[in-house]
Amino acid sequence: MKKISLLMAFLLVFGVAFAASQPVEGKKFEFSTGLSYEAYSYHYTGAPAGYSDTQSYFNIPIRFGWFFWKGLELEPELMMTFYHSSYNSGTGYTSSHSETGDILSGNLLYNFKLNKSHFVPFVLAGFGFGNAIPYGTYAEKYESGAKTTTPNFGAGVKYVFGNIAALRLEYRYRNFRIKYSGEDGYSEHIILNTVMLGICLFF
Repeated sequence: MKKISLLMAFLLVFGVAFAASQPVEGKKFEFSTGLSYEAYSYHYTGAPAGYSDTQSYFNIPIRFGWFFWKGLELEPELMMTFYHSSYNSGTGYTSSHSETGDILSGNLLYNFKLNKSHFVPFVLAGFGFGNAIPYGTYAEKYESGAKTTTPNFGAGVKYVFGNIAALRLEYRYRNFRIKYSGEDGYSEHIILNTVMLGICLFF
């Protein structure tokens, strides 16, 4: 964790010296959204015929960025999570469950403006909190009152077309700490590595 923090800090400082402007000249704000999706299934040797245990989730981030100095961008983010699970024991018992959660984060980005290129690499660091994490098994806010916090670290690239929009591809590292209100001192840590694809609009 400390190594990742030092690396992101170095990249931010390096970026200040390397680049001198926001991705689109004259545009001070950026709206962006995206999508990440994951589904997985569990099975074990000797399971009854018809046994199935599947879980899936969508993550949809909503972001509003402000280029306040050269390539530096302040970007609040609301990450909405939509979770669904289904279970069939193979012995007659079935269940299905859906749930939503959200994480509100404050992130700082640095955008590397490359001369005569549509590609704009960026690095990201921030912190978020909410009522669930985007990993279905642990989204138990209704039953446990779980509270979640996480640092955000990431890197990616924007492909700018015209002077109004861009495609955005990024990798995000998050280390979630989930604290349950029903049990004194009980908490869990979950690390997620996520790839997100989205679109940006500049204005």
